[in-house]
Amino acid sequence: MELTPEQIAELEQTLPPAFARTEVPRLLGGVISSGRLANLDSAGEGPPRFYIGRKAGYLRRPFIEWMRARSAKRTA
Repeated sequence: MELTPEQIAELEQTLPPAFARTEVPRLLGGVISSGRLANLDSAGEGPPRFYIGRKAGYLRRPFIEWMRARSAKRTA
């Protein structure tokens, strides 16, 4: 199922501007685990990320775009 415009708008309002990979499960209600994101990142399939020290983080807009593209692939 592809993300709807309403779901995307809600994510834009609720996700912080930047967040740690470890916070993603809490922020998305457990839809994806931080371990799964780490595996996708290692395979070059994860959302664009940045590092501060050893902590991986994401910016809201690129993360939402990655989620949108990933949900569209699953419905195709």
